[in-house]
Amino acid sequence: MSHTPTKVGIIGCGRISETYVPNAKRFRAFDIVAIADTRIEAAQARAEEYGVPKGCSVDELLADPEIEIVINLTPHAAHGPVGISTLEAGKSVYNEKPFAVYREEGQRMLDLAKEKGIHVGCAPDTFFGGAWQTARKLIDEGVIGEPVAASACLMAYNAPRLQTSQADSSAYVNFYQTDFFTFGVTWSFDRGPYYLNALIHLLGPVRRVTCSAKNTWGEKEMFEEIVKTPTHFAGVLDFQSGVVGTFLMTSDVHSTGLPHIEVYGTGGSLRCIDPNNFGGKLYLRKPDGRDLIEVESQYGYNQNSRGVGVADMAVGIRNGRPYRASGEMGYHVIDIVHALHEASAENRHIELVSTCPQPAPLPLGLADWTIDD
Repeated sequence: MSHTPTKVGIIGCGRISETYVPNAKRFRAFDIVAIADTRIEAAQARAEEYGVPKGCSVDELLADPEIEIVINLTPHAAHGPVGISTLEAGKSVYNEKPFAVYREEGQRMLDLAKEKGIHVGCAPDTFFGGAWQTARKLIDEGVIGEPVAASACLMAYNAPRLQTSQADSSAYVNFYQTDFFTFGVTWSFDRGPYYLNALIHLLGPVRRVTCSAKNTWGEKEMFEEIVKTPTHFAGVLDFQSGVVGTFLMTSDVHSTGLPHIEVYGTGGSLRCIDPNNFGGKLYLRKPDGRDLIEVESQYGYNQNSRGVGVADMAVGIRNGRPYRASGEMGYHVIDIVHALHEASAENRHIELVSTCPQPAPLPLGLADWTIDD
């Protein structure tokens, strides 16, 4: 492995940059050398806050010859356009989730990367976490037998409001009251990728989906101009491996006691953590007992390690090996999300055209903030 850090720039100074930038300082695989935003003063302030050499305009960052990878932390609707512009400038890009809002944008990024001999990756990278790597190891070793089925449950309440107070005027709050209820957001595009990445990491890609979806709030006259897309999804995912998954995803109801993700095999079941997290306890249930067996993480990366996907991408590019949080997986995830919408609207199963490699597991014994060759 080359120990020369890859030079990386960030576009977008929103809330998630407050995690990426300090985390980046802990990785040896890459260095953040510039931060850009459409608001140059925001970029300069963020750069000064975290000791990044340069805060600048987007055009200046894309013209910087030393920057090899750009982390795209812009709002959802800009992920595709900014990613395309970055690739057109000859730089590899790592998009925050979702990969893009529209399939056409995602496919254009994949095509550009191939044409130019550069690279595209995509968050989330929580599946690098210790709990998820441990879950993968247990499944691969046959601890629960042959996987037969899986369930995923994403329930997190977020209701529209007709009026907001001055105290609710922050960009973060406004996102969950305005942008959230448009196509390209809701939980299907916002948190859904955490669940789908985790499932693909554990079980491989999906071949077919069907779904029933509902716009709960849009059916109420007072909210029909605010909520313009389904907010409740009950989906079925048929994996290429033969596993049948169910995916319940809603912002219309409050919390539940159902597990976030559970995998069922011929020899037991495995209860996983919230895929928004890296670390936590797993629980096994075996055929010979009713009690859940607690399983501790056997790997590193048990704290918030966002950015590990960028480190893996940088090392993968340098060493000529596949990187795990790939653009192909990012595209496959948005293809699944679109297919869930379409399956419900068209009352049918959707056969997916896209696929992606199942990410390779991390090696045991890998230290935090490092990555394998």
